[in-house]
Amino acid sequence: MAEKIIALVKGDGSGPEMIAVACRIAIEAAKMDGINIIFEETPMGWNAYEEYDDTLPKQSFDRAVEIGTIFFGGVGDPKHDNTIGAEKPEMKPEARALLALRSKMGLLLNFRPMIYYKALAHLSNVKPEMIPAEGIRQIWIRYLLEDSYFGNQDFIGDIPADLNKKMGVKLKKDVSGNEEIVTDLAYFRKATIEKYLRAAFSYARDLKLPLISIDKANVMARYDFWRKIATRIGKEEFPDVTLIHQLVDSANALLFTPAKLHGVIACGNEHGDILSDGAASALGSMGMMCSSAINPDTGASMFESGAGTAPTLAGRDKANPLGRILTAALMLRHIGAVKGAAAIEAAVNKFLQDGYRTGDLFSGADDPKKLLGTSATGEKVLSYMK
Repeated sequence: MAEKIIALVKGDGSGPEMIAVACRIAIEAAKMDGINIIFEETPMGWNAYEEYDDTLPKQSFDRAVEIGTIFFGGVGDPKHDNTIGAEKPEMKPEARALLALRSKMGLLLNFRPMIYYKALAHLSNVKPEMIPAEGIRQIWIRYLLEDSYFGNQDFIGDIPADLNKKMGVKLKKDVSGNEEIVTDLAYFRKATIEKYLRAAFSYARDLKLPLISIDKANVMARYDFWRKIATRIGKEEFPDVTLIHQLVDSANALLFTPAKLHGVIACGNEHGDILSDGAASALGSMGMMCSSAINPDTGASMFESGAGTAPTLAGRDKANPLGRILTAALMLRHIGAVKGAAAIEAAVNKFLQDGYRTGDLFSGADDPKKLLGTSATGEKVLSYMK
């Protein structure tokens, strides 16, 4: 049996509880493809701060990057963000760990799939009649580098002091709230956009879905740039893929009519972050959200559910692990364990079809006897895989 080492960040809040369930399922599922997964802990987040006095210990960062595949349990906890983080804002792990890993590993493509099933329409926050019988696939691909999340970090050292005083470019950790002006630089590089869009077009072609390109080309220069490049690549290289240009504000209005966003959805870093969270809410719960970040050149990857750390549920065995479990399926598919990935996805679907619920998915119409906690949800999903 082939071995695959994966760096493991257990995370903060309820992260360790949810990731433990997902790891167990991933290990069992990967065996279907003859792969033995070995998880190697690389602590990051507030849990790491207690031992290493750092939310991103150098040894963890270096080892995770060396391994090249990371299963990330989510970091951040308001309890520490508002105490230690208030005194040392540079230690807040959501920015410190995630942005550093994305940048160092070149994780350009952030996949966030949202699948609507007609039979599960009652779980979503949209009207059931908005979901057609054949279901809806929204494959959000967030552009994970550059844009407004990296502009200040990438260019602040190149700006003369007098110009920077006028512009007010600052790193987040240095903002006091007393400034007269603060600027966030946002940018796209032509070569990076082209690489990203070619990958998105290819993915849409493989799935036989349209590519929906989200921008703000009617106002912003960088998104006019984006639209022009998308149009050219689509016309010259992917004429068989339907390209739809969609302004970000109108895309936001379409989140609760999901069939109008049926396709592979390409969007910038900031827009993709916000819109895909909204799409998860429309789908039914952030707890169902799965996510992967990929370097299309090297295959380096990080798999992190968008469900957050649910700190108020920590230690209570109540957090929804399904987002982590579905993220494990994305991870298995990436490492070649396609049978295991399909088994996980089918098991989660059957879990929901059979009426089982976690607290965030439970409604008055559901059977209270089928309300399960974190561990029991994992056991039930495992049972469907046997």
